[in-house]
Amino acid sequence: MKRFASVWLGGWWLVGCATGAEPERTSESTFGADDLTHRPVSGNITHYDYAFDLATGHATAGFEVHAATGGNCFSAGLQLPGVTGATWNGAAASATVASNAAQICGTTIASEAPLTITAGVTIPKQTFLNLDIGFSTKRDMSGGNFTYLMGWVGGCGHLGPCDAAPSRLASYHFQVTHAPTEVVLCPGALTPGVGMTQCSLGMGGGTGALAPTYSAFALASDPLWQRRPFVTAAGVDVVFYEVPAGRIASFLDPASVAGFLTWITGLLGPYPYGTELRYAGAPTRWLGFEHPANIILDQKLPFSGPYQDSGMHALMHETIHQWAGDRTTIASVLDFGWKEATAEYLAYVFEDEQRPDGEAAVTLQYWSAVSLDAAHFIRPTDQPAPALQDFYLDVYGPGGMMYVQLESLLGRPAVLAGIQRFLTDPGARSVDDLRQALELASGTNLAPYFNAWVFGAGKPEVPTFAIATSQVGNQVHVTVTQQNPTNKRYGCKLEIEVRGATTSAVALVDFGVAPASATASATVTLAEPVVDTVFEPRHRAIGRVAGAPAVRASVTPWPL
Repeated sequence: MKRFASVWLGGWWLVGCATGAEPERTSESTFGADDLTHRPVSGNITHYDYAFDLATGHATAGFEVHAATGGNCFSAGLQLPGVTGATWNGAAASATVASNAAQICGTTIASEAPLTITAGVTIPKQTFLNLDIGFSTKRDMSGGNFTYLMGWVGGCGHLGPCDAAPSRLASYHFQVTHAPTEVVLCPGALTPGVGMTQCSLGMGGGTGALAPTYSAFALASDPLWQRRPFVTAAGVDVVFYEVPAGRIASFLDPASVAGFLTWITGLLGPYPYGTELRYAGAPTRWLGFEHPANIILDQKLPFSGPYQDSGMHALMHETIHQWAGDRTTIASVLDFGWKEATAEYLAYVFEDEQRPDGEAAVTLQYWSAVSLDAAHFIRPTDQPAPALQDFYLDVYGPGGMMYVQLESLLGRPAVLAGIQRFLTDPGARSVDDLRQALELASGTNLAPYFNAWVFGAGKPEVPTFAIATSQVGNQVHVTVTQQNPTNKRYGCKLEIEVRGATTSAVALVDFGVAPASATASATVTLAEPVVDTVFEPRHRAIGRVAGAPAVRASVTPWPL
């Protein structure tokens, strides 16, 4: 049996137990006798109002709730030890923090009645998961101090009471108090000031669409940032913030960035977050992060990253997230893969169609290499479910390849039409929603393809293909057989290069999206004897050749 003791201490009840568990903290109650019974309000947080002091780390975290039911208490996620000065519709309230949640209680409200809650929190300088999650200050490449406050998926509770579910879209207002020398950026429409900076997101009047907490709950500052307008295109003013030693913008072609913005808005619609899009260089763990209208890029770009032009690729990837991940968000943590796959694939399409020769080929080579070592499926079905930090790096390569392989089977226009349909409206979408959108666009049942490549538990099997040729005159018959230990058949259309001494030809071996047989074949013309064959010379499918030694990827996934 646990033994409990309670002590009154400066406006808090400390309720402790003899087992050494973290004490529950309860603020002083201001209720009348009729409010002693806790009746939970169920509802969604629709707006956040966050006032933050950059020097002290203190925040007044406010939020508005759409109350579906009446009651006198509301719970929100919180990964901090306590709150102070809680209010409930402007009046003093009680607050209890336990089990990663804050329960705020006040006078009873009816269903659909307005409910605004505020609570004071102090954010420690601390990061989590070896990422930039939390509150941190790092030295930038020019010797200044870059300060970052960010939550990521499931992490907004490190910054204050919130709903961390990635499917929730909300509006935001940020007010940051800071030293006059600081340059502060935050998501949405930016109003800079000397000593105070404000941002509004999803609040009408040009402040853009709603957004999830995992991307919108973020602030950044650096006293050495210099603002430089870069280009205007598709109704968007692109602005860079870099320290004096930063080189991201100087290695980018304004005409190509403008061309990309024109292309992506033509595909997905007008830019969803106002008329200004800011990119800031900083010492970050990720190559980039998609905060709405306020993208943070690794300061070392374009000299970090696995792509031929990693600066341009990261810029495109994070910009695509403004539609795919921000305006349209993921339905659950396990659906994380579709937003990364979509951002990677659309960046690749632009590389393939409008960027320098070879750029898209390098992207394919990188994806196909890292896909061989993926430890999880794009949409894991493991029980228990893996934590995001354990599987998110496994989605970048296989996610891009998922689309490219579909491109080979269905054609690029059908794939792009499916993505366009999928991202037409704001809201939360799952990987299965993506499958259905692609089916509607292509007129093809894609369940077998997704069940083979996308959904699954454990480490994905790398398909193994045995290649055989027979030649009569100048006709070469190419036969490919899937030899997989699981006996699973993978939908794909493979390119097999058949080489002679001086010439070659490519056979397209089509298994279809739902292979009826483990064997498929094609015939090509080659005017000399076959010397050898090459599996997927353009790296457009994941697989290995039977009998060939298993080769581990020479690169590891880069987080975007």
